[in-house]
Amino acid sequence: MRKLAFIRPLGSGAVGTVYLADMVSGRGFRRQVAVKVLMGGQPGAEQFLTRMRDEARLLGLLNDERILEVSELVRVAKRDAVIMEFVEGIDLSTVVEDGQVVPSRALAEIGAMVAGALHKAHIATHPSSGEPLNVIHRDVKPANVMVTVRGSVKLLDFGVARAHFEARESFTGQLVLGTLNYMAPEYIVTGEVTQAADIYGLGIALFEAASGKTFGQPRIRRERFEEAVQEALESIQATHGELVPLMAGMLQWQPEDRPDGATLERALMAAADELRGSSLRSWAATAIPPLLEQSRPDIEDPIGLAGQQFDLEQGGAESTAPFATLAPELVASPRAAPPASAPVRVVAPQPVSTPQPVPTPQPVPAPQSPPRPPVVEAAPVTATLPLPSHSTSSPAPPQAPQPPRAAVPPPAAPARPQPKPASNLGLAVKSLLIGAGIGFILVVVAALVVLGN
Repeated sequence: MRKLAFIRPLGSGAVGTVYLADMVSGRGFRRQVAVKVLMGGQPGAEQFLTRMRDEARLLGLLNDERILEVSELVRVAKRDAVIMEFVEGIDLSTVVEDGQVVPSRALAEIGAMVAGALHKAHIATHPSSGEPLNVIHRDVKPANVMVTVRGSVKLLDFGVARAHFEARESFTGQLVLGTLNYMAPEYIVTGEVTQAADIYGLGIALFEAASGKTFGQPRIRRERFEEAVQEALESIQATHGELVPLMAGMLQWQPEDRPDGATLERALMAAADELRGSSLRSWAATAIPPLLEQSRPDIEDPIGLAGQQFDLEQGGAESTAPFATLAPELVASPRAAPPASAPVRVVAPQPVSTPQPVPTPQPVPAPQSPPRPPVVEAAPVTATLPLPSHSTSSPAPPQAPQPPRAAVPPPAAPARPQPKPASNLGLAVKSLLIGAGIGFILVVVAALVVLGN
């Protein structure tokens, strides 16, 4: 049995609270973890849970040291929670809000690490099938780039990432997900997102860390967009001039003009090697601890779990759901269609069962077309889509059942009864009756004519 002891809150928001906790397992093994506990009764809570599960599955497939590890989903105090790697650090948004500026050399190292993490995600393949995962983070921003006290960098929050993997539960339909101020202009206008959108978000994040100011709302007209980018880059020319050309490439209007993650990682590492000043490790050692001390007193504990301990058992209210054991067959039904550029794995629907023989007293019904599978609404999310396989020919009618080979004669096949041939005597009688009827009608008509005169 494992025990989860909550120490103190690390952060709190509308969706939930993140706690520092001790995970104690068998034989006294103890490690510190971060636990995100979901607020109960919040609108969209189930959708948030499916995204947390998808994020854990995806991060398990990526398995990169520069990406925050998410291990499992648990139930704590009748609430859903996710256990994550604990990283003692500050995200870049806290640095920007404090008005600090990251030195050029340290900033180049941060950018190189994030670009490398994005590149690994962009080219990742499934470890079993070898199929491309087609990962796009979609929410690269300062708040999702964490720098630790020792100068390591972690890319956070793949909860709204677009990816193509078989066990995915959530789908986003035609929603445009992310943070508006860090969305690439083409993503806002068209709703179509590419890996170049992640490079754009990283460019805005690096500019804000270099200037200590926010870039502001996006511009969707090219002239105004390019004017805003030029003005922003000119403002940091004096302090970060060596990085300005790289940021300018990341903030190009056309997505195809931006570098990919691998090219950007090499360029930023080369810049860091040539730049003088504080390295990332030396800057983090002096800048991060004061920011950590400033942020701790302001964190509230609305759920009230600090100081409490819970047992995590297999089954029951406090049961765990480790993602390491999740198999591809745990696939929820709603899935969204991938874009045309993504590879589609075609999965044939279940075959329609053969029609059963009709009982003898009943007429044979006309064959019916097999039921069509439900139509899945197309959506710009890369996921596996079960496509129905249609045949151009009409379905064959059901065959009559073959009689069993036995001594007892089989029952007559269901068929429409044929009329028996009539005899000559019967035909004569029918003719006489018809003639008598016609004669009687003529006599009545004549009598009426006479009476009328």
